[in-house]
Amino acid sequence: MSLKVYFKVATFVTIIALLYIHMQMKIFELSYNGKDKEKIIHELNDSNGALSHQILTLKSANNLGNELLDHDNSLQFMDNERVMTVMTSTRGMQRLAEPKAKVGNPAWNLFSFLGAQEAKAWE
Repeated sequence: MSLKVYFKVATFVTIIALLYIHMQMKIFELSYNGKDKEKIIHELNDSNGALSHQILTLKSANNLGNELLDHDNSLQFMDNERVMTVMTSTRGMQRLAEPKAKVGNPAWNLFSFLGAQEAKAWE
């Protein structure tokens, strides 16, 4: 093997080795950057959860009630003396509890599989 061919092969192998090392370094650099971004995403998710909790706490009925009662001292909760009771007969209660009869076309019974399914008791 002549010296000229040897230098050509050595140069080619050196260039290929440098390219391979460069690609490996880029792969590791990208993986470290990905890990950093993943850490940032986890931190943002944590802070998002904390902020969501704080927002829901501020929007809660208890907090709004406390702020309303602290803001205007003339307001107060309803007590039993101010609740109106209505006396009715048992017949009136039964009439309210009865479901309304469905008025519909009997042809719709053919397409009963299209409607919402209901559980029916055996009579």
